[in-house]
Amino acid sequence: MVRIFVEPAAADHDLAASFIKALNILNENGIKPRSGTKLVSKYAVIVTEDPLKVLEHLRIANIAAFVER
Repeated sequence: MVRIFVEPAAADHDLAASFIKALNILNENGIKPRSGTKLVSKYAVIVTEDPLKVLEHLRIANIAAFVER
């Protein structure tokens, strides 16, 4: 399992909106986030088994995200 951190949209700095948009995009593409996916006050995290596929879909949708290091 890999944790992917979602960053707030640059235009409005709305982390919640970015997180919801990311989850909707993944759902539309048949990707189910795993246990541990959450939104907290300072960050949003998506837990997945296939980080490359998730990052590809998020980048296409212009959602800034990175894999936990």
